[in-house]
Amino acid sequence: MSSNLKIASFDSATLSYKIISDSSIGAAPIVDVTSGSGKIYDINVDTSSGINNDYFLKLWLTTASVSIGTTPPDVIIKIPQDKVIRTNYPGGLPYTSLSAALVSGAEDSNTTHTTSGNSGTVNLTIVTS
Repeated sequence: MSSNLKIASFDSATLSYKIISDSSIGAAPIVDVTSGSGKIYDINVDTSSGINNDYFLKLWLTTASVSIGTTPPDVIIKIPQDKVIRTNYPGGLPYTSLSAALVSGAEDSNTTHTTSGNSGTVNLTIVTS
């Protein structure tokens, strides 16, 4: 699990969301990050500060048993270098166990996270219920 992973929970009748933030996500998956089921409403990935590689955000929505390169992801989002990518799910994308990894290739078998040429960090933020 990433050493820079932070989770903020707002559990009230008015606002029942979790904000997941990770500034050092890589090929090692963050597994069952919310410790339960929910819905994804927003994904924001920021590579605008010195990232010189394209990446692929891989999400697993149904299993807490993730083996990068072996367990096929449920969602793959291309993250181009030097951009801010935002994906919204207004009705929520349901999951039973949310896990994520950032790798250099879209293939299920890809386990690499190339950092050559990078001078900054990739910042991931996910809003869930």
